[in-house]
This record gives sequence, C-alpha cells and structure tokens, in this order.
Amino acid sequence: MFGTSSCEKFLDVESNHIVNEENKWKDINDIRGSLLGVYGLLRTALAENNAHWLYGELRNGDFTALNRRDLQDIVDGRLNSSAKLIQEGSDWRRFYAVINAANLFIERSYEVLEHDKQYTAALHEIDVAQMRVVKGFVYYLLARTWGDVPIWDKSYEGAFPKIKASSVDQVLTYAENEINAVKDKLPFFYGSFNDPVLPADLYLGSTSVKWSGVLFNRLSAYTILAHINALSGNYLEASVFADYVIANATRGGIAATDIADITNTTNVGFFFGNRIKHIIGFPFPNSSNEGGTDGHIESLTLAKPLVSKPNPDIYVKVERIVDIFNEAGDQRFRIDSTGTVQTSYFADFGGIRPIFKKIHIIRNGESGTDGSLPFFTSTLVFSRFEEINLLRAEANAVLGRTELATAILNQSRKNRGLVEIGPNVDLIDAVFQERRKELMGEGWRWFDVVRYNKIKKNDPAFQKLIAQKGIYWPISQNALANNKELQQNTYWK
Repeated sequence: MFGTSSCEKFLDVESNHIVNEENKWKDINDIRGSLLGVYGLLRTALAENNAHWLYGELRNGDFTALNRRDLQDIVDGRLNSSAKLIQEGSDWRRFYAVINAANLFIERSYEVLEHDKQYTAALHEIDVAQMRVVKGFVYYLLARTWGDVPIWDKSYEGAFPKIKASSVDQVLTYAENEINAVKDKLPFFYGSFNDPVLPADLYLGSTSVKWSGVLFNRLSAYTILAHINALSGNYLEASVFADYVIANATRGGIAATDIADITNTTNVGFFFGNRIKHIIGFPFPNSSNEGGTDGHIESLTLAKPLVSKPNPDIYVKVERIVDIFNEAGDQRFRIDSTGTVQTSYFADFGGIRPIFKKIHIIRNGESGTDGSLPFFTSTLVFSRFEEINLLRAEANAVLGRTELATAILNQSRKNRGLVEIGPNVDLIDAVFQERRKELMGEGWRWFDVVRYNKIKKNDPAFQKLIAQKGIYWPISQNALANNKELQQNTYWK
C-alpha cells in the first residue's frame, strides 16, 4: 500500500508491507505484521531527521547549535527557513501514514476472524483498541506541532485526500474520543497470565518481556489522555487521568527510576531496549540492527571523548547549566562545597563545550571511543513515571490543590537529592523548573514552555505568539500545493 516517489503520494513512506492488500488479512501472522507495522511507522515518524527533538527540545530551549545553521534556526524560531531539515520537518506525511495504516487495520482486520480460528474476537477487540489509541496519540502529536490539521476517519489510497483542516480543539477532541472509547479494553500487560483483561502467557506468540514498553497498554492510553487534556487546558481531566496512572503504577509495573539507572550507558540502563518502566517508548534493539546514526539524540549531542565525532551539533552552555541546576545536592548536576562539579548529565564540563551525556547508548552498551562510527540504539521514551507524575503536579497546581501538588513535587525533588520547596515559592514555576531539569533531552522543553505561558499569561510577546499561531510549525509547501483546502498557519503567511 505504500507506493510511489511522487511528493503528492502520502504513502511514499517506507513500509514493512510485503504482500499486497488482496492477499492480506488471511491469518494471525497478517495481524501481527500489520499491527507491528503501524508501530514501526509511528517510530519512524518520531525519529526520522530527529523529529522528536527538533519539535520538542530545540525551539526556545536550553540547547545551542554549533556550526549548524539549520538547527540554530529552529532554536531561534525561524521555522520559515529554507533549510532542508526544516522543510522536511514541516512535512506531516509521516504521521498521516501512521493514521492511514491504523485506519486500514481497523477496517480490514476483522476479515482474519473468518479465516483463522486462532484469532479470537477478544484479541481483535484489543488490537483494534490499540490502533485507535495510536490514532489518538498521533492526532495529539499533530495538534501540538501544527495546530489545525485534517482529520481522517478512514483509510485512503493514492494521493492525499482534499480535506479541510479541523481546528486544534476539534482535533484534540477527536483524539480524546478515540482513546476514551477503548482505554479500558486494553490490558496492563500483553502476554501475562496475571493481567486481568488478557490473562494469557503469550500474545502474538511472545511473552510480556517482548511487549513491555513496546505496545500501548492501558497506562499508555491514560497517559496520552492526561497530556491531551493538559494541552487543551482542561486540567481537571488531566489530573484524573494522571492520577489513574500513578494509582495503578504497580499493576502496570512502572515505578520511579533513580538517576543511576536513567544515565546508565550499558545494556541494563533505562534507555536501552524495551523496559516495563517505559509507559510509552519506541525501542531500537541492537539485536535487530535497528539503531543508527540518526533518530537518536546522541547523534546531536555526543562528541569526543565519548565518541569519535569532534564536536557536538548541540550543547548546553556552561552558564545555562549552572543557572538551571542551581541547588545543592542535585544528583543530576551540582557544584559541591570544594568547587568540584558532580554530574551524571554532562561530560567534559571543564572544556569549551560541555557534552550532554544523560542519554548515551551505543550499540550494545559499548564505548564509542575506539574511533568507530557511533551506532546508537537508545530508546525514544515519550513518557515515564517521573514525567507523568510531574504533569500530575502541574495539573493540581493549576487547580489550586496546593498541598497535593507540593507533596508530589517534593517527592520528585527528594528522589533527586533536593530539599522541599519553601512556602513562598511560586508552585507553577517550581513544577516547570523541575520538569526542565528532569526531562532535559527527552523532547519536552518547547511544549512545556507553551503550556507554562498559557497558564501564566505574563509574557505579552509569547501571548501574541500564541494568538497568531506562531507556537506551531508551518505547514509544508508540499501539503499546501497538494491540498488547496489547507491554509498556512497565520503566523507563517
């Protein structure tokens, strides 16, 4: 189904489909291949050209580009640049390929029920639920990146359909409705007798060891719903969904992670492979040679002496690091009483440019200093316990539940070696500052800045940026040329 090279064809995204549609949908192997193919397309959409970090980490963020004008353009918000990287980043075809494949699965997968008795109605319901959650997630990604976008509720062949963009509020409502309809049909684990929804030792031929941190489960769905509502400014619902995730963390196997695990560079580290603690993650297993030099933040941040690359593409300036991590005892970065730097986030701090090494997975957890080409295999983790718990603190702070929000934040701070916040501290500021430190390099910074300014409303320039839709990326010229129903975002006209 994924065809030609014409830029008008929305299906010119690389696919794992081996056979044509007429010969598919016959047995459970077709289900497995198609379902995993959708997840593969989603991983590609996030990783290609390091999109996840271009969208979320660079703009108005803490990183500075070195000898990369295209990256610095993103940092400075010049998204109408003619740079190839930015033009490709503006193209949403990758994400619509995911939506189209998910729609196709929903429309055609029932046919396997007629041909393969191994595939039961209960499995089919769970698989369709996964695809609807994937759709909801992708529409959330589209809405936070581009704002107003078209909604596809069925699959298409050939060229992009000429559909008008729906408002960002309509898109987020559609995404929420898709996930809400199926969230409680999903298991906590795939391939475990202990799961209350799907009690079986195998799912699609494998145990939960293979599927944990790979497939969207119930906690994944609730996490996405929390973020959809936070983006919409509906913090009451965001708190409800985030509360559910934390309250059911044990049932889903997720828990707080210490800094030693977060920054572990070996094959037992948090960012290596698929982990049960990854509420939403996209692994690149070295065993399948699925890593590479692109699609990992290490390709932008690492350099000598950690890898053979002479200079990083992006780095955090010394003065900014000291300004951000300005409290004694912080396990991520601190300067002790003797003036010695203690950090697990940065290397070569005394050099010209500190190297951000928090996420640092090379091949099978091996050193890259042997001069060989770095081959990165780190997992793209969208959410983990600390992230959703801090979103929970954010929601409760906005709702005026000061005591609960403070307790959540203080526990997060305690886990990182920090003291409790004082009574006169701005709670909203403190929550977002902790997210800034904890989630650095994980693709959240720009989206946090947007939510912060929507809450505080104390920066006239940023409020103007919001009003003019300058917080979104421009729509690509390809999309505009191929769909006359679309209009460029106001700010980028």
